[in-house]
Amino acid sequence: MTSRHAPRDAPGGDDRTDQFDVVRREERLVIGTERHAIERVRLERVIVTEQRTITVDVSHEEIRLVREPIGGAVPVSAGTTDTVHEPIVVVLREEQITVSTAVVPVERVTLTTHTVTEEHRVEAGLRREEIDIVTSHRRAGGAPLP
Repeated sequence: MTSRHAPRDAPGGDDRTDQFDVVRREERLVIGTERHAIERVRLERVIVTEQRTITVDVSHEEIRLVREPIGGAVPVSAGTTDTVHEPIVVVLREEQITVSTAVVPVERVTLTTHTVTEEHRVEAGLRREEIDIVTSHRRAGGAPLP
């Protein structure tokens, strides 16, 4: 390929020499990168319920009748006040299970990003100009003109 050419006069005096310039160009590969969004990620909390079985000891009161023999007892006569018996009332108690839950912090989860760099091969065809001298009879290098 040839570009425009312009004759230039040689500096100096009367010795005139024509000089022609041709600028040769070629393609250069310019490679860069651009950032594009590829995915959206959300950090969500989900409540999961799991069944737990726990054994709890529960106590309660029971009555027990304890008999003790009285030695050398005095006989009770029919008219004494000891023969009138008031009922004895005992209140029995038991433990009952109560269930409650409490929400407590157990873990902190952090979502971070980091950049991973990978190598990728890029191939491209590059064009360039070559300069050739063509005379009216032969090309430079001796090849005849078509």
